[in-house]
Amino acid sequence: MSIGVRNLTVLGEFKPFGLIAEALDGKPPDNLPDKYDYFLFDPELVRDRAEVDQNGGGGCSSSEPSERSDHELFVRGNRIIWTTGSRVFKRFTLPSPVIMVCWCRFGEISEALLCVLQMESLTIYNTSGEVVSITLPRTITSIWPLPFGLLLHAIEGNSPTHLPFSSSSPALAARDISRTRREIGHSPQHSHNFPSAYNHIMKGDTSSMSSHLILSDLLEEPQSTYIEERGKLNIMKDFDERTIWTSEQIPLMASYNKGKMQHSVWVAEVINSNLEVRSAGFSDRVPAGVLPKQFSFRRIWHWKGAKTAASKVFVATDNDAAPVICFLLLEQKKLLSVRLQTVEINNEILFDIKHDMSWSIPAVAAAPVIVTRPRVKMGLLPYADIIVLAPDNTLLLYSGEKCLCRYLLPSSMLKGHLSHGLEFSETASVSHDLKIIGLADAVEGRINVIVNNGQMFRCALRRNPSSSLTNDCITSMAEGLSSSLYNYFLALLWGDGGSAYLLESNSNIDAEWDNFCSIIMQMGRKSTPNAQQHLDMVTNSSWDFLVNSKFHKNYCKFNFVTGTSSRTSLDAQRSDFSRSSVDGAQILQDSFFSELFTATLDSLHAVYENLKLDNLRKRDLELLADLLCNIAKLLGEECYLDHYIRDFPCLSKKVGTCRNAFSSKTPPCIFKWLVNCLQHGYASASISDLPPLICKDGISVVSWARKIVSFYSLLLGDKPMEKKLSSGVYCNIASGSYCSNEELSVLAMVGENFGLQQLDLLPCGVSLPLRHALDKCRESPPTDWPAAAYILLGREDLALSCLAHSCKSKELETQINVNLTSMSTPYMLHLHPVTVTSTVSDTDGLDSTKFEDTDSVDRSMTDGMEHIFNSSTQLRYGRDLRLNEVRRLLCSSRLVAIQTSANANPSVSDQDLQQAQLWHLAQRTTALPLGRGAFTLATRSTLLTEAFTSPKLVLAGRLPAQQNATVNLDPNIRNIQELKTWPEFHNAVAAGLKLSPSSGKNFKNMDRI
Repeated sequence: MSIGVRNLTVLGEFKPFGLIAEALDGKPPDNLPDKYDYFLFDPELVRDRAEVDQNGGGGCSSSEPSERSDHELFVRGNRIIWTTGSRVFKRFTLPSPVIMVCWCRFGEISEALLCVLQMESLTIYNTSGEVVSITLPRTITSIWPLPFGLLLHAIEGNSPTHLPFSSSSPALAARDISRTRREIGHSPQHSHNFPSAYNHIMKGDTSSMSSHLILSDLLEEPQSTYIEERGKLNIMKDFDERTIWTSEQIPLMASYNKGKMQHSVWVAEVINSNLEVRSAGFSDRVPAGVLPKQFSFRRIWHWKGAKTAASKVFVATDNDAAPVICFLLLEQKKLLSVRLQTVEINNEILFDIKHDMSWSIPAVAAAPVIVTRPRVKMGLLPYADIIVLAPDNTLLLYSGEKCLCRYLLPSSMLKGHLSHGLEFSETASVSHDLKIIGLADAVEGRINVIVNNGQMFRCALRRNPSSSLTNDCITSMAEGLSSSLYNYFLALLWGDGGSAYLLESNSNIDAEWDNFCSIIMQMGRKSTPNAQQHLDMVTNSSWDFLVNSKFHKNYCKFNFVTGTSSRTSLDAQRSDFSRSSVDGAQILQDSFFSELFTATLDSLHAVYENLKLDNLRKRDLELLADLLCNIAKLLGEECYLDHYIRDFPCLSKKVGTCRNAFSSKTPPCIFKWLVNCLQHGYASASISDLPPLICKDGISVVSWARKIVSFYSLLLGDKPMEKKLSSGVYCNIASGSYCSNEELSVLAMVGENFGLQQLDLLPCGVSLPLRHALDKCRESPPTDWPAAAYILLGREDLALSCLAHSCKSKELETQINVNLTSMSTPYMLHLHPVTVTSTVSDTDGLDSTKFEDTDSVDRSMTDGMEHIFNSSTQLRYGRDLRLNEVRRLLCSSRLVAIQTSANANPSVSDQDLQQAQLWHLAQRTTALPLGRGAFTLATRSTLLTEAFTSPKLVLAGRLPAQQNATVNLDPNIRNIQELKTWPEFHNAVAAGLKLSPSSGKNFKNMDRI
């Protein structure tokens, strides 16, 4: 079968946005170097692990990736500009020039950190702007991310060396791989019993001898690494072993030794230090857990024959879904790929490579792209295809070693203009014989194409179908079919004469669905020569000419009552099916095609059962039922055919009955499972009533049905074993205590990001038990639940109280607001305020709790307790004013009222009485910080850059009888400074006690107080 030909979708001429941002800034500094560099990356790389919805969010899942712009890091000199699309997100200015930049994750820190290598230090930023600077004891040439920390490659000796930032830095090429943070893996912890490794630890610092160091914790020093050779661990001192690639999903490193002309692949492993302590006999002197983790590298593959290092190394996926490590060898003009074998033993993943399991293809440029199976994961890695530029300047798409199609520049570019309103810059001159000479900056399905006139264009390799049904069906086949079966389907989908919507940019939803159906039917027609001859005999009839005419297609689109609206090519297919029972029998005789159609039916049937649980996808459900009826009739699945006709009786006249029933298999029915579960309990519900695809972990296309099944299982008594239930499905459960099945179900809904919006999409009978569970938990939910759980119950008062202690920054506050809004319903947002305002704006909005300061410009006063009185306080206390009374009594920032008695001693002047009373009140005022410190203990969260002030300690008074005239203590009578010395200290301590402790991140600066 010949490969297909596709046109690239040109998104526009590419120029690093950092250059545009610099131009908008005005005249650059004189010392700014001319050389710059940049790299693009997927925004998923820097997202917090806790924010990622592992199952596609709400609604009936669609596998179409979200439309988001690529992020860019632009580096010039000592400046870094982080842009998101066409917007500058953050800027970083460092004291010395930047050598290398990469993203990395450390231990239990949930967010990705930006690591910047300079000549004498390593600077690490988090996404909110906090910074840690680590002084390097040795000269480090490069830094590389690993799943458990940062790998540092040192040079021999300690003399400082000037290392300018290189535009050909391998780290930038490594960043081309699109990664998601959910895929961060952990290397297996092997227990080695090697006294030599422990002796090195006990003798002192070994980092000065090791050529490779690993920084796994920001509070620890970089640790030396060891190499495992012939069963022994020795310090890794091979300075000629230059690192050229690492993976941040799996603990692998690729290196090149110039002296040996050898490429190697290493697996990084954690040495169990506690076992080494016991084996060396030091268990009585070294407590367990004191020694830091030690890391070793084990060589699993090497290859000689290249005079220079590979210009690019990346991980892709072979056509049988096995991961492959690809080396781009420019001197030999080929892409060498070696298969990576993974074995899971006792929750540990072991890696190995066999020398005889490799292949190569001609290439002068290559990159991993996500085209054929978006959002599909193979273990820890996403399914990645390979885009290859051959030596003859042809651009080819490979799935493993199988070539799928060839990409061409659009004909509009060859004519000197671009369609869809896309224009070239004024200086651009498009040649009529453009050739692709290079590739760069691949992110998911987008890549930069370099042409021979020096221009660079951002192009998309895959135009996602606008039909969500088509997209779901393709993804279900990618996730449900075996590699060999799906590769055959891919060859039809991407081959010459395949689906038109991959080629046409203006195809509509109906055309996309019709083309997909034609591909499915084409699998059967190409399976038997008799069927193809039969089709050739009937395609020239007058009836087929009329049915396939343009008039008939337009008439069926706009003139339908209750049937399907898409009747373009399916009408001709139905006429074929009515005469093709013999073809079905011949298909079943071929084991490959029988297995192909059976697996296709199972995968698409899982989508069908998934759509039955979404009220907004009824039209898609009917279209899919029409296709499934034809497949079931072709296979002789009489029970499946009856199942679909019962749901849509109008299909009986079009499809007819199954003349030859080859199978009596009962189709899975999710409604039947739910009914049995409600009537007899989860243990009585048969797992055979659930589509097998629902029970597989990591499947996104049927995650909607998986969530509902897991909620019902927990509601009716099922208990989770880690993440898997006894019903066979997987479920994410939020943290929190529970005492009943209803409370456990609510935590599961929160863990799966299943809110009130998603609950409204379910059929009424399906959503009613879940709503009843929410009602039972609403009155008195546990106090340790997340805020999203309270929103789901309709308890916004408890949610706001919870968030008041969890919002550590403005950025985190915005992210939490988005999550809470998704848990609520749009039409209830005006009734339930689910967003939490900032402390300042919230306090300003509550006029009833404000005090005035006549000395300030805006007459507002800070008493150190204003952050407590916000909208959540009103919700919790309402008309209960005791909290306001406590604030009034503990306030030391306002003038106290002095009341002089009319019956006072006439021999004493009013001033003496006022001073005496003011002195007694001043002693009371100086004691107020002690009570305020206890009242506001750990109730305030601030940023490191936020100004932090203490409330005033006012010892003056006012005379209400004399228009609030101010009276100050007479310094000639009393020693005011001696009176205020300790109280001012106590006042500042009370202000510091307001700060809440850190959220457990060791990245926080603990010296704030």
